[in-house]
Amino acid sequence: MNFSTFQIGSFIISVGGIILLIGLCISTLVLILTSRRKELSVDFLSHNLPALILTPLFFGRIGAFLQLYEIVEKKIAEQGLIHQITIFLKYFFSFQEGGFDSVWVVIGFIVTFAALAIWKKEPLLKWLDAFALPGILMVIFIHIAGFFSSWGYGKPVNEDFIFAVSYDLPNVRFAGPIHPVQIYGAILFSALFYGALQLWYKKIFSRKAWNPGVYFFSILLMGSLINGFLEFFRGDSVQIIFEQVRMPQMISFGVVFFSIIFLIIHTHEKHD
Repeated sequence: MNFSTFQIGSFIISVGGIILLIGLCISTLVLILTSRRKELSVDFLSHNLPALILTPLFFGRIGAFLQLYEIVEKKIAEQGLIHQITIFLKYFFSFQEGGFDSVWVVIGFIVTFAALAIWKKEPLLKWLDAFALPGILMVIFIHIAGFFSSWGYGKPVNEDFIFAVSYDLPNVRFAGPIHPVQIYGAILFSALFYGALQLWYKKIFSRKAWNPGVYFFSILLMGSLINGFLEFFRGDSVQIIFEQVRMPQMISFGVVFFSIIFLIIHTHEKHD
């Protein structure tokens, strides 16, 4: 399978990049609707939109690049400083090599948005609630883009496995059939989006007001559990800790723990 790029004239277009762009547009439209429902100022979004889009993607690229660093390190060994910098930048900005790490994208967004909201004195937790639905949508598009561009590919499976796929791409280290883990992710996060949408309307029409942030961290908890589960099927090269735990999996379960602590504290906290 090699549908990662197509050519228009002298330009090579990334399929994953196009899908991500579509996802950004749709997620932004949903965000405008949810922020208005929460009676939040859309001006805050428009004034900070470049930072809210580019910084999380930059974080996501760093996460994906760290998975490729062993390859880059071998290529820059015994090279001059100029060549080392050139090779480093070439791999970093070659998005078809590893793409974006969805966990790092989410972390990058939360860090960036929290810093901006605190600086501008915006109601951070209400904003996070508004970002939950468009955030899930963006993760869905990241998984679909990853399927076409081989980002976060799966572990090897038997040839008779009905859902197996294979890639004819240099950045995929397995030549045989592998788990289509990105499709698993797209399906699971689509189910999460459906459930979160039902919960959103239930929350809106509920007579009892929810504490700000409870909705977001409930969704974040479920999304992190899903991502931690998907890591069992991923086969791309990442840092391994404790001899068998993948770093993104460890981060996901760390977010689960933090979300549980937040929900325990804020669910029973009196809402003004």
